[in-house]
Amino acid sequence: MEKRHHPRPELTTWPTREAMVARGLAMNMPWLAFVNVSFALVIWLRNTLFDNIDAFYQVSLHASLLINSAMLGIIGLSAMLVLMALRHYRGIGAALLMLSAIWSVCCFWFIVYWKLPHAWPLYVILILTAITALYYHLSGLLCYVLPLWLALPVASIMLNHGVNIRFATLWLVFTLIIIFGRILLLRWFDEAWERNQQNQMLIARLDALAHQDALTETANRRAMEGVLENAVSQQKSFSLIMLDVDYFKLYNDTYGHQAGDECLARVAKALKQSVRTPDDVVSRYGGEEFVVILFDCSTEMAEQVAARIQDTLRAFAIAHSASKVSDCVTVSLGIAGMTPGLSVSQLIAQADAALYRAKEAGRDRWAV
Repeated sequence: MEKRHHPRPELTTWPTREAMVARGLAMNMPWLAFVNVSFALVIWLRNTLFDNIDAFYQVSLHASLLINSAMLGIIGLSAMLVLMALRHYRGIGAALLMLSAIWSVCCFWFIVYWKLPHAWPLYVILILTAITALYYHLSGLLCYVLPLWLALPVASIMLNHGVNIRFATLWLVFTLIIIFGRILLLRWFDEAWERNQQNQMLIARLDALAHQDALTETANRRAMEGVLENAVSQQKSFSLIMLDVDYFKLYNDTYGHQAGDECLARVAKALKQSVRTPDDVVSRYGGEEFVVILFDCSTEMAEQVAARIQDTLRAFAIAHSASKVSDCVTVSLGIAGMTPGLSVSQLIAQADAALYRAKEAGRDRWAV
């Protein structure tokens, strides 16, 4: 019985720190919203859950309606925050500030006027939840935490008709817990960002190795075919030059394979010097064959590039005593222009046929 192999998850990377923060918001905001909505629902359903608690605390109908409206506002803002985080909308800080302001006013009312002891832990839970969910997003964290944090001492002063030393001490300790807790959590985030940068560098190196010919430092055949497929699918205008080093087997037999590798590297250098712009793609097709992709280039312009390639190689003057057409290394070139309806394989076949005609005509030349 065959074992089922589960595919490994792809390595996730983020191009910028802001993108990583946005991802964190998309992951953590639903949890922050869940905590807010849960408490809001408990307060909104208080009379059902706690046997008509409004009557026990003698809450007026007007105050009850205001509290219920505030809880509905919290539920609506929480849902909006989740949507904003998932869709990467702006204004999260303002929504968090409004959410915190509603909680601050309600909790202040619960403590000062209703004398509810349960409002104190509600303050603390909301603040610690925000620290956990938003520690990496300083502006959003401040928008949510500051109103609640400031409402705590104000409520204590109003309740006790002055500063309570014991509360002030606890408030200071709690503040230090918040600050150092965020610092600790932020270290993990910074380490994750550093690992993300290392992963990006690793992926870039692997991508370069996968798409670059190590000998000539040009695009390899896989990369070239990908560029061609993309250009054809987008119906771009371009021309293709396929070229072959003349009598390269005799060069290897005469000078050795190491010299042959050096020769190919110099030919690639000549090609890169002869193209028009960095957008043109020079690639090694295989062995001593190269392909040059010239974007927004007519066949006539491609012939000019072919002539420039030959001139550059003559200037390099790479000795080739075994060649039957010159004392130096030369190339034969086939040129093909992209026309609508052609596939990549058909275009390469046309360039290859033109290259064959150039060889049949005596080499060290190009054909269209």
